[in-house]
Amino acid sequence: MTDCKLFVISGGPGTGKTSIIKELSKKFKVFPEAAREVGKKDSRFNGKSIKEINPLEFQRAIFDFQKKKFSELKDKKNKIIFSDRWFGDTLAYYKFHNLKIPKDEFDYAKKFRCSKVFMLNFLNFYEKDRLRQESNKEQKEIHRLIINMYKKLGYTPIIVPFMNISDRVRFILSKINISGEKHEI
Repeated sequence: MTDCKLFVISGGPGTGKTSIIKELSKKFKVFPEAAREVGKKDSRFNGKSIKEINPLEFQRAIFDFQKKKFSELKDKKNKIIFSDRWFGDTLAYYKFHNLKIPKDEFDYAKKFRCSKVFMLNFLNFYEKDRLRQESNKEQKEIHRLIINMYKKLGYTPIIVPFMNISDRVRFILSKINISGEKHEI
């Protein structure tokens, strides 16, 4: 448990998480997507496409990175923080890759609570890159798995409809009862 107010921005590939996080970062502390950070910083994965990466090693590295990042929250009393994905996403990707979810990781995710989970609906376009290679069918399956995982972790994800970025941000902020004024980072 943490004293900060941690809000998760989630959804399958192609839902606009990164754009929302970028906009929120103008006024709030944000954690970027762990998979991208691990993909850039860990020599086992740097420069490789998602199809060249061992999925079990990658998911474990992402979970470890998230644990380390979220351990920093203990000294962020009463701060508002947004995260591009969270433990529920990582656990859902285990399932997507037909990997067994490690019990210790599930238990840790269940114990470490965030304030709310926002699930973005799909955009009407999707750009593939080195880490984002999923077909339309896979995107929808991942999205479904993520929603189900957050429910297993005890959350009721708040669905954020498809709108422009500023309207989505206003929608999110209205659900946590804060305005978009600048917050101490």
